[in-house]
Amino acid sequence: MYPAHIRETRERQTVQEHCRNTAALAAAALRPLGLEKCAYLAGLLHDAGKNKQEYAQYLSEAVSGGNAVRGSVNHTFAGVRLLLDRWHGGCGTFSYSDVTAELLAFAVGSHHGLFDCIDPQQHSGFFHRQTKEGIFYDESRQGFLAEVADEEELERLFHSAVREMAPMLDRLAALSTQADDNEADRETAFYIGLLARMLLSAVIEGDRTDTAAFMDGIEPPVFPEDMRPIWTERLAFMEKKLAAFPRKTPIDLARHTISDTCAAGAARPGGVYRLNVPTGGGKTLASLRFALTHAAKWNCSRIIFTAPLLSILDQNAQVIRDYIGDDTLILEHHSNLAEPKETPERLQELELLTASWSAPIIITTLVQLLNTCFSGRTSAIRRFHALCGSVIVIDEVQTVPGKMLTLFNLAVNFLSEVCGATIVLCSATQPCLEAADHPLHRQPVDLVPQQKALWDVFKRTDIQNAGCAKLEELSQIVTEVLSSCDSLLVVCNTKKEAAFLFESLQTENCRCFHLSAAMCMQHRRETLQALQSALDKPSADRQRVVCVSTQVIEAGVDISFQRVIRFSAGMDSVVQAAGRCNRHAEQKKPAPVRLIRCTDERLRGLDDIVRGQNATTALLNAFSKTPEVFRHDLSSEESIRFYYRRLYTEMEPGFQDDQTQAHGSLYHLLADNPRYADANCAQAERYLLRQAFRLAGSLFQVFDEDTSALLVPYGRGRELQNTLRNAAQVYGQKDWAVICGCIDEAKGYCVSVYRYQLERLESLGAVTSLFDGGILLLSDGFYNEHTGFSLEAGTRDFQEV
Repeated sequence: MYPAHIRETRERQTVQEHCRNTAALAAAALRPLGLEKCAYLAGLLHDAGKNKQEYAQYLSEAVSGGNAVRGSVNHTFAGVRLLLDRWHGGCGTFSYSDVTAELLAFAVGSHHGLFDCIDPQQHSGFFHRQTKEGIFYDESRQGFLAEVADEEELERLFHSAVREMAPMLDRLAALSTQADDNEADRETAFYIGLLARMLLSAVIEGDRTDTAAFMDGIEPPVFPEDMRPIWTERLAFMEKKLAAFPRKTPIDLARHTISDTCAAGAARPGGVYRLNVPTGGGKTLASLRFALTHAAKWNCSRIIFTAPLLSILDQNAQVIRDYIGDDTLILEHHSNLAEPKETPERLQELELLTASWSAPIIITTLVQLLNTCFSGRTSAIRRFHALCGSVIVIDEVQTVPGKMLTLFNLAVNFLSEVCGATIVLCSATQPCLEAADHPLHRQPVDLVPQQKALWDVFKRTDIQNAGCAKLEELSQIVTEVLSSCDSLLVVCNTKKEAAFLFESLQTENCRCFHLSAAMCMQHRRETLQALQSALDKPSADRQRVVCVSTQVIEAGVDISFQRVIRFSAGMDSVVQAAGRCNRHAEQKKPAPVRLIRCTDERLRGLDDIVRGQNATTALLNAFSKTPEVFRHDLSSEESIRFYYRRLYTEMEPGFQDDQTQAHGSLYHLLADNPRYADANCAQAERYLLRQAFRLAGSLFQVFDEDTSALLVPYGRGRELQNTLRNAAQVYGQKDWAVICGCIDEAKGYCVSVYRYQLERLESLGAVTSLFDGGILLLSDGFYNEHTGFSLEAGTRDFQEV
């Protein structure tokens, strides 16, 4: 029997054992989709190429400490060739059998890394795998048929897989009926690509889970199929806590109404829902109550919460933990997560859970959710199957980048219409996704329909168009506003504007604070604490307070000012800034939020802000002519809908498809790949799948920022710099546990800089590189105790972006 894995103790797992185990685990992952046999067959064939002496010798050398190079023996091509040689016609007319063979072959061939069906050189990944010499295919095939599964079983399994796949392919085609013929074919190809990713996810999950279980000598974990007892128990716990909430004030009663309405709406079947709740309306608890109630009724597999920023995620996570009452059910997954107080055993468990999202409740970032759908890393692809049958709550959905609207909308369609997911889009400024170039398949259902009486309870601000001004005139405007209030927030579009305005206000009779991403996280945290202390003082005992900030203060910060000035931006940002004004209804009447267009600001490279400004300007013009159409409120649903529709017209054709510099759009690469699978590509006609999966996965990036982290000499950061410098001098001898501990703590003392800024700093000798460039230290003189990072010590051009 050929070995698949060998432990250090020389115990062997045969290929037959591993392939059968992988098949069973993969089948369980896709059973809710009705693709159990498809996943089973792909899992069964995934390591067919290990049935040969070459691989057995490679494993033996690896275990005995020989010169075996990881990945040097090809074992993924054999299963691809077996499928395509046996069940694919290769003649350009694609039956259900042909497409099923391609999808299974892709899952088999990509379980250690994606490949392009058609690459930029116009080569076919399938054809390459079918014709590759020197991989001992005949030996692998004969070994597989003799030891793993015979031809009769394979034939039976494949025909069962085709019977599962045929109605699934019909469903995918039906998702594209709203588009014209050419675009419908392209959308269908995109959905088929997502289906290929789903099959691959199941194979990776089965393969990695069984491998880890064998190597660790344990039974693989089993995710329960009936989750209703868990959801029912946690819902009862939450309801008991909610029952103790007060019902005295109008806001108390409004929050209860919103929560009760969400709970009642959970009885409806899965789909796409909108939760449009004003700031202070109890959105987090209302969405959690909906999710638990819905999951208990419909036996959903998981509840997944996402947020765009770690500050919001941390707040939401604490609320969710408090109302779930059992931390063992919850997994937090984001890039900065560290659990220094956990035992080694718990850390290992968290790592395994994170790899597959094998927990009932997942709290993660929008970036991690989108990576799960589109990143090329196998670790991200593995999690994709976990979205099936889940409740997915997407907080602040308006933060999905405009360039990704096509990918996002089509993924939502696939997950909700095909994978049984229930998706809740949360935002106080709901984007008009139905007006995007590739809209949602169905109009989202409002969990809480607009009710004027209910919304008026939360009306605490009045957004006003305050016209235009130059940057140097803003300090005088601030002074005028301060004459009628005790506290003011000014939100700028760039760090340079905020620093300039902060320094220009130093002569005023007020206490001035500055916040921006030019400050490290610990610096911002300490500034916010000092700012809150200043605001908490009785009016008679304090100076007037001004905070000049960038948009870092607009979300996830529970703070309240009497007045707000916002530089012109998109209405989503304007409404977020307004959420920092009269936040707790300290003033009985709505407080003014002034929107000012800075006429001499430079927004080079900030196209998203410019598009938002233009759409906001269009709204202001329309509002000034017919305010009754917008219910006399720039933050009304009518205003926000007008804004988003105009914003989408500001986007260039194809912008929403996630354009790349050299390869067209990611949407095209993940659909029919017209740039490379064109008429000149002879191999393209042989296969239906033409996607450049590997290329698109490598190019996918939620945010385009090409940045580097600098450890700055602020507070404890200076000590960490010295410790790491000393460690670098004895590189290779230092205690790496100490170094890693320093690196983890240093996250709070880092700022991100763009490539051009880093190059400028390096030319000035202001950066020290440690550990082969793994850690960068910022020199003294380039970090200001008030405004943070400065590109040039002592000089600034505040209009430069």
